[in-house]
Amino acid sequence: MDSHEVSAARLIAQGLTDSSHSTSATTLSVVSHLGCVQAQALGGALVSIALRTSTSVTAVREAMNAGDIVRTWTQRGTIHLVAAEDLGWVLQLTGQRTLKAVAKRREVFGITDAMVDSAALLAEETIRERGPVTRQELLDAFAPLQAGKEYGHERYLITTLALRNIIAQGPMVEDKDDMKYVLTADWIPNPVDLDAEAALHEWMRRYVLSHGPVTVDDAARWTGLPKTPVRQALAAAVAETEIVEISIDGRNYYQAPDLDDRVHENRKQASELLLLPGFDEIILGYKDRSATLDPTHEKLVVPGGNGMFKNTLIHGTRARATWKRSPRKTGPRLIIEPFEDETVDVARAEVVAATHPAFV
Repeated sequence: MDSHEVSAARLIAQGLTDSSHSTSATTLSVVSHLGCVQAQALGGALVSIALRTSTSVTAVREAMNAGDIVRTWTQRGTIHLVAAEDLGWVLQLTGQRTLKAVAKRREVFGITDAMVDSAALLAEETIRERGPVTRQELLDAFAPLQAGKEYGHERYLITTLALRNIIAQGPMVEDKDDMKYVLTADWIPNPVDLDAEAALHEWMRRYVLSHGPVTVDDAARWTGLPKTPVRQALAAAVAETEIVEISIDGRNYYQAPDLDDRVHENRKQASELLLLPGFDEIILGYKDRSATLDPTHEKLVVPGGNGMFKNTLIHGTRARATWKRSPRKTGPRLIIEPFEDETVDVARAEVVAATHPAFV
C-alpha cells in the first residue's frame, strides 16, 4: 500500500463502501467495530451508523432503544456512542483521567464532593422511581442542591456522574435527536469486565481494525491517552497477529492483516461519491486527516479546529466539498460548497441524496 491508497483503505475499514455492507451489519456491530462513535451531534451520528448498516435513521433509533448502545463522555471529554456492555472498561481507561483534567472547575462552580454524592443519590432515586429521564428532568431532581443555574454547574454534575459510570444516556427521546438518562447499574445487566491492560489492548485492536491504517499519534489522539501505553498495546496486538505493522512512505502504520487484499478488491467501490455528516469518524477519527482531507481545506470543514465539523462530500476517496440540506421543498436537495480547485459532480450527488438516510 502507498500513501495514495490510505484514504481508500480507511473507507473500507470503516464499512463505508457498498462491498462492506452486509445483512449482518447492525447498529450494535457497527458501534462495537468502531470502538466508539463521536456523538456530539447525535443526529449526524445516527446517519453515520445508518450509512454503515444500509438502513434508515428510524431503524437506528429503534436499535438504540433496545438498550445495546449508550451515549456518554467516553474520551477526550467528548460525548460518544459505545456498546453498553463495553462502557465499564472504557471508562476504567478514561474516566478518572478526564475527571482529573476538569477538577479545577470545582472551584469555579463551587461544587463539592458532598454535592456530587448527593447528586448521585438524587439521580438514583429519581430514575428508579420514574424510569429514564430527560436532561431537564434530571436537573430538576438536582434542584435541592442549589448548585446554580449556569450551564457549567449543571453540566459538571451530569458529566461527573457519567464519568463515574453512575448514569449514561440510554433510550431516545421521542421525535428528538436526544436521549434519556438511565442508571448504568440497572440498564446494563451484563457488563464486560476487563482489567486495564486487557481493556486497552481490546480498544486498540478495535480502533486499528476499524480505522486503519493508523499511526501511534492517531490512536493516542483518538483515545486521549498517553502514547507510551498506546504504543505498548499496539505492539502486543501485533505480537498476537491481531493487527500488522506496515511502513508507508517511511512512516509506521497499523492495520488489519487482510486490509491490503480488501483494498485491491474494493478500490472502485471506495472511490464512489459519499455524503457524510460532519462528525463522521472518517474525518474525526485521526490526528492526521490529510489522507482524506487536504490540510489547505481543513479549516473549511473544521472552522474552529475541533469544535465543529461540517458535512463532507467525498469522491475518489478525497474530501471535495462541504454540503448541507437545502431548505427548499422542491428542486435540488443539496447546497454544495466545493473547495477551491475542486470540481464536484452535482448531478451524482443529487442521485446519492435521493436514497441517503439524512433525507429519507
